[in-house]
Amino acid sequence: MEYKSVVTAFLIADKKILLLRRSEKVGTHKGKWAAVSGYLEGSEDPLQRAQIEIQEELGLSPEYIDLVRAGEVLRAYDEQTKTVWIVHPFLFETRSNTIMLDWENAECRWIHPNELRSYETVPKLEETFDRVRCNFHSAPEELTKVMAGVDSLAKDKVHGASTIGRSAIQLLAATTEISGTTTSEEMFCNLLFAALKLHKVQPAMANVRNLVGMLLFSAARKEGSVSAADYGKSIRSLSEGMAQRSSGASEDASRNAVAILPEAGHVLTHSYSRTVLRALELGMKGRKQFEVYATESYPGMEGKNLAKALAGLSVPVKLVADSAAGSIIPDVDIVLVGADSVLTDGSLLHKVGTKSIAAAAKERGIPFYSVCESMKFSTADFLGEPVQASNNLFDITPGHDVSEYITETGAVEPSEVENRIKLMLKEIYP
Repeated sequence: MEYKSVVTAFLIADKKILLLRRSEKVGTHKGKWAAVSGYLEGSEDPLQRAQIEIQEELGLSPEYIDLVRAGEVLRAYDEQTKTVWIVHPFLFETRSNTIMLDWENAECRWIHPNELRSYETVPKLEETFDRVRCNFHSAPEELTKVMAGVDSLAKDKVHGASTIGRSAIQLLAATTEISGTTTSEEMFCNLLFAALKLHKVQPAMANVRNLVGMLLFSAARKEGSVSAADYGKSIRSLSEGMAQRSSGASEDASRNAVAILPEAGHVLTHSYSRTVLRALELGMKGRKQFEVYATESYPGMEGKNLAKALAGLSVPVKLVADSAAGSIIPDVDIVLVGADSVLTDGSLLHKVGTKSIAAAAKERGIPFYSVCESMKFSTADFLGEPVQASNNLFDITPGHDVSEYITETGAVEPSEVENRIKLMLKEIYP
């Protein structure tokens, strides 16, 4: 798969935007509608490249165009070309309607922005335009409380990924109640503003971004068709349904994990995972007779909380120091941990110390499983965003040291993760 950086420049005049139909001479997406676009080379300035492309493709020199705004970078997977496009969006206002097309485009049309979705376009063109049709440089005053909630989620060191993910979509839904907008289009802009902020919340937890993107995908499809009040009700209903499905997926993953627990023997776990906790509880209720070793999980000591919770459920448990994990590996039958993110190559992003435990288990031939809902498969990693594992709280366990991921749909081999992510991306707003 290739990663290519491009600029996409929209021109606006009299509240209409310019669309260009790509000619048969271009290398990709022949006959599709697009905006002005061009490749970025090396450290080239995106704004300068956008201005050059406008002059080359439309014959408009810089003195005839004014920059309205630059949008936040968008990453989009193009299944046809097996390429991730890293798009730098721009919106320009033009003072000239004299367009001279070059060889790259066969036709041009000025359209109302609401008509964009009726055209067969290059991948994610409408989503790219969303980045510049709204002003995202400062938070609307009515979203002050929502932004405070975003900050709180970013600082949350207590709750796990599943809880924070569901909180994120509930916070996004709350935007529709306090946004004070009069149209569904304005409300969507506020939703997108909040979503782009939530994208940066807890970057090690893939499900946060995935859940937000999935809700926004549904929101974008409904935008413009109903009143603001009905649109808001629809988004809140979608959020509630997604939260329930997320909770159900976690429960199903736990139930599926029961099958891999030993009838008797020892299970080693690391850090705190509600999904792991529930699996162990269900296993014990199913009359399996195992004992759990729970590491302390320094520096947050989450393992202490897990051990306390297991004891409260009458699950036999021993709390062990992280440094002792390697020495007890020969005595365990399986290792069972949760997940913060599962990366494209099948590797596991999880609490620091997981990597060494997995390596020791592999050396001894002991199965190492991660139980998690598939929303923790990282679309951001697939799209080429940096993996957040450098703050000494997480490490990355290679996929070859993971036996399987136990999800709500069953076991997933590390080598299958990439294909699962590609399917997820079809219903996630970038």
